[in-house]
Amino acid sequence: SSGINAEWPLRPGEHKLVIDALKDVNEPTRKCYQLVGGVLMERTVGQVQPNLENNASKINTLITTMDKTLESKQKELVDFKEKHGIKVRGEDSMEDKNKSDSPAPTSTGVLVN
Repeated sequence: SSGINAEWPLRPGEHKLVIDALKDVNEPTRKCYQLVGGVLMERTVGQVQPNLENNASKINTLITTMDKTLESKQKELVDFKEKHGIKVRGEDSMEDKNKSDSPAPTSTGVLVN
């Protein structure tokens, strides 16, 4: 579930890139191609553009809803653990590491051989 959640933010960006590119095309009858279920379909800009805008809007709404649900469930889990005195092995040491004042070492993203 968290893997799925991590993928969702990428999709609105992908939709936005295509929507922005199609805004420059002033020919609604111009051919374009859309990947639908793994199949590349020939369509027109006039057919694809409204669908993309609608899908992007739905994805943004879904992401907002999922984020709110995730926050709610995380709070419920914390409350349940506190209410019933549940402690997960290793969880305290992770919290201590997160609360420490020393900054974590940062990666420069450079690999030297």
